[in-house]
Amino acid sequence: MEKDKVKKVVVVGAGTMGHGIAQSFAQGGYQVSMVSRTRKTLDRALKLIETSLGTMVQEGILDEGLPEKVMRRINPTTSLEEGSHDADIVIETVAENKDVKKEVFAQLDSYCPRRTLLASNTSFLNIFDFIETSRPDKVLITHWYAPPQLIPLVEVVGGPNTDEANVQFMAQVLRGIGKRPMVLKKFIPGYAINRIQHAITREVHFLLDNDYVTPEQLDEGAKAGLAFRMMVTGLAQKYDLSGLKMKIINPPGYEDAPLDYRPKKLAGLIEQGHLGVKTGRGFYDYKGKSEAEVYHERDIRLIQMLKVLETLEARGPLESK
Repeated sequence: MEKDKVKKVVVVGAGTMGHGIAQSFAQGGYQVSMVSRTRKTLDRALKLIETSLGTMVQEGILDEGLPEKVMRRINPTTSLEEGSHDADIVIETVAENKDVKKEVFAQLDSYCPRRTLLASNTSFLNIFDFIETSRPDKVLITHWYAPPQLIPLVEVVGGPNTDEANVQFMAQVLRGIGKRPMVLKKFIPGYAINRIQHAITREVHFLLDNDYVTPEQLDEGAKAGLAFRMMVTGLAQKYDLSGLKMKIINPPGYEDAPLDYRPKKLAGLIEQGHLGVKTGRGFYDYKGKSEAEVYHERDIRLIQMLKVLETLEARGPLESK
């Protein structure tokens, strides 16, 4: 399949990730069928897309008048069969449940044309172990990050029977809608970036539980140091710049948090019903701000970071200078 022959993308699921993925492809010029079991979920998703597009216009990364065109490209439906008709690419974003995903892929295999690529946004399941279709060469993973309409990264992974040409084709399509695909050589639970985040998560809770630092100060340090430098040096090149040496692996006197460390303050917050932005309080107190207000401000700041990233990318990588 040639990139310019892709006309229709289907997103199965309209929840946290689904609506943002649908928005991304619609902004990229594709006709999108957004499928969910209930009209209520679809209506909520459409409202969230409208709000997101409005924020983009406000921040100057989308021209006025474009949101209306983007919305017209999205067809919400509760019928998987209807939505899958004439699909070129499908992105599945349903619950992280093997049986559910297996059933959805079986239905997609039946409903979709033979040319259709079938991709899963699974967070950790190795779909290649249990998904059964008549087109294993066209089954792959595209792992997006929230909010998918703003975060450039998408991890792309093929299975043992996936045609490498289809993996590269998917990466090409993603680049065409402004994403930054990272193609993994093979599947690993958690992919690359989530595995790194998981290691960070363990240390974050160890530091908070043992009162080495407050949540506010920890975030300040991460943004002013870790994330600030990472925008330029990434993860691997940082070591080149500081000089390669083995002692960075086991610094004298340093001990990692135990691999089986169980967060205590996190468990306490959950027990109290403090579940983060959606309940108004987590590690932070959002002082009566609505979920929409907090996410709106988050999106504005992410858009500002996107602009910085584009400026950095225009300069090219460090090794090219």
